[in-house]
Amino acid sequence: MKKLFAFIIAFFLLTLFSTKVVLAQPKLGINFFYGQGCPHCAEARIFLESLKENYPNLEIREYEIYTHPENQKLFIQFCQEYKTDPLGVPMFFVGEKYFLGFRKETIGKEIENYLQEILSKEELSKEEEKRQLPNSSSSSVNFNWVKIFSLAAVDAVNPCALAVLSLMLIAIMTANPSQKRKVLLAGLAFTSSIFVMYLIYGLIVIRFFQVIQALSSVRLIFYKILAGVAILLGLLNIKDFFCYKPGGFLTEMPMFLRPKAQRIIKGITSPKSAFVIGIFVTLFLLPCTAGPYLIAGGILSVLAILKTFPYLFIYNLIFILPMLAITIIIYVGLTKVKDVAGWKDKNIRYLHLVAGLIIFLLGIAMFLGWI
Repeated sequence: MKKLFAFIIAFFLLTLFSTKVVLAQPKLGINFFYGQGCPHCAEARIFLESLKENYPNLEIREYEIYTHPENQKLFIQFCQEYKTDPLGVPMFFVGEKYFLGFRKETIGKEIENYLQEILSKEELSKEEEKRQLPNSSSSSVNFNWVKIFSLAAVDAVNPCALAVLSLMLIAIMTANPSQKRKVLLAGLAFTSSIFVMYLIYGLIVIRFFQVIQALSSVRLIFYKILAGVAILLGLLNIKDFFCYKPGGFLTEMPMFLRPKAQRIIKGITSPKSAFVIGIFVTLFLLPCTAGPYLIAGGILSVLAILKTFPYLFIYNLIFILPMLAITIIIYVGLTKVKDVAGWKDKNIRYLHLVAGLIIFLLGIAMFLGWI
């Protein structure tokens, strides 16, 4: 167990810190901050394309802040240096001036007039070059996958989910003691049901966060809030390692829900009932698995809803992998349900420690802007 724990932590740290990409810094001309889906930003980008045609020596760098939290940090740094607030996008930083919002007849004209003043001097000011910052959007996709893999791994080793699966398998084996095929099909049906329902829950969570992030200023602090939640959840899991108590807050299914879940699970007698009951059981699983999933949903809420499907699919696939593995292992006879339940109970503190360290380190990295 200690070797497994050390391997998981080492693998997570290697993955977390090895994906960072350092890009060369281009010359500074215009720093343009925009948001995906913002109509005024789309008009501004068309305007900037026309500027490239009129001013071949002009260097334009774009920073998308809705889907790239690392660019949000750059946006705040620029605003601080220009002594203004991050009120929204589109926003342009050119030379000694900044321009907020966009209309071609007003802001566009002001930008072009100011550019004529700068370019007429035949060189960019030294102060501009000091302000140049790298466009890190090419690494953001890698960082998103690191976060999703890490959060899914935390959910996958959740003792609560493993306990529910054990109860389900015991119920189905009690009803069909000599029919191992039914045990296999019931386990697969139950796991599939959880996979489908959690996909739906994920879409609901993402849509909810998208609604409350209507203002770009909210987006800038929302990522920090998610980081804080991850740190808190990590500390609660680590606390369970040192001072374990069943039904821990945000880390396990509350004690008052457990008898109800057990009564529902006892009604499983076939693969069909396993799938149907799995739908209801997810409601009991949510209190102990929602923490990492809410953080993942918040991270993905900056993407268009269709672009979140690959992330949600992989997240939930990782989440159900232990359930699938246990079902197959029991089916082929390598172990028994009671042995799985016993292993879980024996190592529950270590499961909390592994999950706690992973999500705590992830939260720190998010809060400090490393990912």
